Amino acid sequence: MLTVRPKIADLNFHLYGRSIHPELFDPCAFRLIERENYRLRLNVTSDGHLIVFESDAVVLSEVAASALHPLPSQLQIISQPIEGVRSEQKLVRERIGYQCEFQLDVVPPKTFFSIAQQLDKNEECEGLVHRFQSSGRMAFGAVSYINIQAYRNHIQLKTFHTFPDSCAIVKSQSEFRLQTSETK
Repeated sequence: MLTVRPKIADLNFHLYGRSIHPELFDPCAFRLIERENYRLRLNVTSDGHLIVFESDAVVLSEVAASALHPLPSQLQIISQPIEGVRSEQKLVRERIGYQCEFQLDVVPPKTFFSIAQQLDKNEECEGLVHRFQSSGRMAFGAVSYINIQAYRNHIQLKTFHTFPDSCAIVKSQSEFRLQTSETK
């Protein structure tokens, strides 16, 4: 699938207190994780990612996408442009702790090529990876990688999305934590 990534200046990071339907996105890769206490849907999209966390009646959706992408405004908890380094922390319905840090790094072409090669060599991974075709300008295409560490009461995610035409890398670290009597 030939997919053109959005301009890095147009990228936004969102958290919703609701489900966001994957049909709104150009899906590239998908993975479902189900545990006793939660369900996690991971989607690599042409823009970045869609991660939907569900536990009982609580649904949180994390989205990295272009600001030009038509997204709903209802129940939006976080909406920030992806630039520099930012972090957020929220407690949802006193049951789910959420924290994230996301950043945009524009690096010299030689450094970008080295990082892209490292990500591309990761044939077997513990998460979800998608390699895009080259847009023609560079000899290699973009790579999106989601590293997943799923435990009984919390999930840690690290995402990497490369943008070869701009020598840019969008990175995020997110954690969903179920508040139990031991963690309160």
